[in-house]
Amino acid sequence: MKMIFNRIPIWVNLKRIKLLKGFRSLIIEYFNNIEPISYLEIRENKKALMVRTQINYIIDEVHQVILLAGVTTFISYSPPPAFGGISDNIDLILNIFELYKLQISPNMLIDLVNRAIGIYERDKIRSIFGTLNPLYWLLLILDYIMSIPFYILGKVGFNQDKLEQSFWGKLIKGLLYLITVFAALLTVLEKLGYLEWFKKLIKGN
Repeated sequence: MKMIFNRIPIWVNLKRIKLLKGFRSLIIEYFNNIEPISYLEIRENKKALMVRTQINYIIDEVHQVILLAGVTTFISYSPPPAFGGISDNIDLILNIFELYKLQISPNMLIDLVNRAIGIYERDKIRSIFGTLNPLYWLLLILDYIMSIPFYILGKVGFNQDKLEQSFWGKLIKGLLYLITVFAALLTVLEKLGYLEWFKKLIKGN
């Protein structure tokens, strides 16, 4: 189950902020240690090569964390007229080491990382109160249970995200929610000794 920014506990929020700030520092350090040698080529010094390795270690996680903040990592790109080519969408994160060749300023990449950091920073207070709220954990458990059938379908080759966001997927999840909540309600009533009273109430007796 993917945990978007406004449904995470505080320690996940802080971890993501730290990851993004660390990534931002690596971006700045990398581009401060490269040297253009032609219109399309750069030379990476020893420091840049070391930082490049560090970036590659975390780039996939960073990419996911930024997407979960609701920030797109794509821009519409048109090649310089001198080179020709077809316009396309470019993922700034995954093409970080191609930015110079594409004539894209690294500031655009830093801007989107800053946007994601800002979103997580603004969500800190909600995240703290959510973490302390027992209802938050109950809903999180329910979400996890509801996602299990879609997770299994995803493992056998179906598109899990597409299934969950479809009309039928939402309908099935809604029905599963109702069944689970109703079953939990009956369990609580039984433990409190009100189950028979509830049955009579439903029957109208």
